[in-house]
Amino acid sequence: MKSYKTRHQLFLPEEMSKRLDHLAKSSGRARSEILVEALDAWFNRRQAPKSDESIGIRLTRIERDTQWLRRNQGLVWEVLARMVRHQLITGAMHPVDEAAQAVGARMFAQLIDEIADRFAGKAAPATDDPATLKLRSLQ
Repeated sequence: MKSYKTRHQLFLPEEMSKRLDHLAKSSGRARSEILVEALDAWFNRRQAPKSDESIGIRLTRIERDTQWLRRNQGLVWEVLARMVRHQLITGAMHPVDEAAQAVGARMFAQLIDEIADRFAGKAAPATDDPATLKLRSLQ
C-alpha cells in the first residue's frame, strides 16, 4: 500500500548537510528517512514534559489518598482499642443492671458521634488516657 507524503523544502547548514550525507551513505538509508526519524524523535521529546506533569498530578493524588488512609486507619485502631477496653470493663461488672446499661449506651452514642466527627475531618479531642495517646502517636 502506497503512503502519501507531503514534500517540504529544507535548508541545512553546510556542516549539517555533510553529516547527513555521510550518515545516509554509511547506513544505506535515504536522507529523507533519517530526517523523518530525527523530527519524530524531536516531536516526541517536546511532548515529554506534559506526560511528566500528568505523572506528578497522579502522584500528588496518590499521596493525598495515602494520607487519608493512614488517618482513617489510626482512627479504626483507636475505636477498636476503646471498644475492647469497654468490653473488658463491662465484662468484669457482674451482673449488669439497668444503670450500667444506660451508661454504656450513653458512652456508645458519644463514641459514634466522635467517630462521625473524626471522619468528617475534625481534630481528635484531648485525652489523658495513655493507651489512646500511644495509638495516636503511631499515626
